[in-house]
Amino acid sequence: MKNYHLFFDPNLDEGERKNFFEKLDPQPESIQILEELDWSSFSKDEFLLLWVNDIQGKEILKSYPEEGPKLIFLPHPELQLIARSIGVPVSKETAFKNFQDAEEVPQFDLLEINGKLCLNSLVIGDSLSVLYDTFGKGFFENLKERFARFFKLFKRVKLQKFRITYQSGEEEKVLETAAMGVLAVPHCESNLLFKRLIPQSGLDDSLIHIILVSPKSLLSIIYFGIKTLFFSIKSNTIPDFLSYISTSKISIETEEPIPFAIDGEEQQGSKIDLQLAEKNVRILSGFESQKTKETKQREINVQKLPKGTLLEALTGSHLPWVRHATTEEFKDLFTLLRQNAEASGSFLVLMALSTLIATFGLFGDSSPVVIGAMILAPLMGPIISLAMGVLRQDGSLVKNSLRTIFFGMLIGLFFAVLITWITPLKSLNSEIIARIRPNLLDLGVAVAAGIAGAYAHSREEIAKTLAGVAISVALVPPLAVVGIGLAWANWNVFWGAALLYGTNLAGIVLAAALTFLMLGYSPFRLATKGLLLSVIIFILVTAPLVLSFRNMVAENDLIQNLSGKEIPHGLMREVNVLEMSPLRLSVTILSEKELKESDYLEIKREIESVVGEPIELELTLGVKVFE
Repeated sequence: MKNYHLFFDPNLDEGERKNFFEKLDPQPESIQILEELDWSSFSKDEFLLLWVNDIQGKEILKSYPEEGPKLIFLPHPELQLIARSIGVPVSKETAFKNFQDAEEVPQFDLLEINGKLCLNSLVIGDSLSVLYDTFGKGFFENLKERFARFFKLFKRVKLQKFRITYQSGEEEKVLETAAMGVLAVPHCESNLLFKRLIPQSGLDDSLIHIILVSPKSLLSIIYFGIKTLFFSIKSNTIPDFLSYISTSKISIETEEPIPFAIDGEEQQGSKIDLQLAEKNVRILSGFESQKTKETKQREINVQKLPKGTLLEALTGSHLPWVRHATTEEFKDLFTLLRQNAEASGSFLVLMALSTLIATFGLFGDSSPVVIGAMILAPLMGPIISLAMGVLRQDGSLVKNSLRTIFFGMLIGLFFAVLITWITPLKSLNSEIIARIRPNLLDLGVAVAAGIAGAYAHSREEIAKTLAGVAISVALVPPLAVVGIGLAWANWNVFWGAALLYGTNLAGIVLAAALTFLMLGYSPFRLATKGLLLSVIIFILVTAPLVLSFRNMVAENDLIQNLSGKEIPHGLMREVNVLEMSPLRLSVTILSEKELKESDYLEIKREIESVVGEPIELELTLGVKVFE
């Protein structure tokens, strides 16, 4: 059992005080009001239990001597800031038990900002005011203020230039950058954002923890907010627009005075100095991870902070909804796209081989072989280059891309026609039929492929081949079927596959262009003309697919209505729609007796009464056999 002294707020309810004091076991050496506290009466090995409010607690910490006693805070109705900062339990009984069970009371880092004590957090920048409550106000009043700040955040956000000087080992580093704001804490446990992003920090690591918020667009903030609310965040996976620094000392300067809040108390200034208090304050914390120490200084995403031309661009105007790509990103991507827009020998050879494989796979009604052709096809490069050319109205890129796509189509058609002439097969199979009746579902594949291709090209860490497969799914097989229809002189096959190919090409280009726009590779004013033209072409080639999709839905409804339906002559099974106009059906009738020729006409009339229109019928008879 530990010996201790208890100091309390004299304004507490007398009945509550007496009731709590009687429950204490063991009893304290002394029970005194706070005004009677004399630091000189206690050694560094003694324990003080403090039943006080925030204002009193702050004064205690400010006046704490160089070698003072060990402090244990008890929950108090007006102990909010300190309770949140050190993890004071909600129950006094729990806090007392934790004190009795504790093997030691470690040092607790206290943060000083411009010489003032900061217990919880420093928030710099008006845009980040949504992160803190003003202490002393009610819950609903603070909630109302937070909502007002949140909606204000998305009206006009501008990054602020910062000059940050901090200690990194023996070296002093200086950062010239821009941020929406800065968040600093003496330890990570009391702040939800830090606790989720930087989980390895202890309470007495002798470091200040800083996060700089430097988004390049408003959408990136929204995305992170949704991800934070609904998905868990793993360590070392913080978004690119957040940069983390842990250091023993840091100074933050701005060109003009900027608002900041110390523990919710709003102030303003152009220079903010942060350092840990020199005195060793020992406080019992309620955080479970208080024994975890991470004394090594760390820096995460500091190299991704805005600098150079990007710094000037982000601070020159308000934050855009969509991020702008950096100069380095532009340079690398445009070099790749210009290379892909050229009709190289390798492109033509791969185009020929992929078409050969696709044509053989189509005639063999083999999905695996067709998939192999998709993987080999090189169409991704020039199509994505065309999308960027259209977006930025780059005539040279558009011209080269179209020329490469055209030569690729000629090569594909030539080999598809050649194989069709050599092959004696003349019948339609499921693989060919699937590509002569395009609908909106095929367009969905094309749009997804365009997004994948553009995104993969803009991110080096993503394998380009994955997007290439997706794009080939939408283009190579239809092109081969176009060649088959041309060789057969079957214009239904030719125009059906050509429609699918054209629609998918337009869908991929438009989706890729919009993706590049969202990634910031073109200002909207420059992209307007190209996007408008792409949308018009997209609508023109998509319109027939709407009708095809409606027919597909009608066929599906018809099959569902007829399959398994009982009519006087038997049960209908295996219903297939062969043609919609005029309506031709293939139906199997399962009967318990042999049917005559007159029965077939009656069956046709019975089905017509169900569908409500005349039909052409191909009938198959199935007879039930009983022992």
